[in-house]
Amino acid sequence: MIVLLAWVLGLAGLGWALWCGVSAAVNQAPTYHHRLALVGLEVLALVQAVIAVVLLVVSPGRSAGAVAEIVGYLIALLVVLPIGAALAYGERTRYGSVVLAIAGVTFAVLVLRTTQVWEVTGV
Repeated sequence: MIVLLAWVLGLAGLGWALWCGVSAAVNQAPTYHHRLALVGLEVLALVQAVIAVVLLVVSPGRSAGAVAEIVGYLIALLVVLPIGAALAYGERTRYGSVVLAIAGVTFAVLVLRTTQVWEVTGV
């Protein structure tokens, strides 16, 4: 796992959540630009997940419990934004933007927690 990329992902997720929250505050439904940013976040998260899984396979030494926890967080990290997007785009009002903001904060927390587990269980 690349820790610098994790921090970039976390901060980008928080920034995106703030943007979605401001959109909700001004009574704006999710737009094309919100979706485009979501796709960018998801692509970066996928790159980070692939790198992390490769490093888990290549460098043994973590306990099975730690590996399972990291993989679980990575899976959650990859599904939280698409689930939030599916819920948000079904609701074409400002509350769709609220759902995206919540998904963005959840995304950032998952990135932080994955990074913490990665660093603590490192060899």
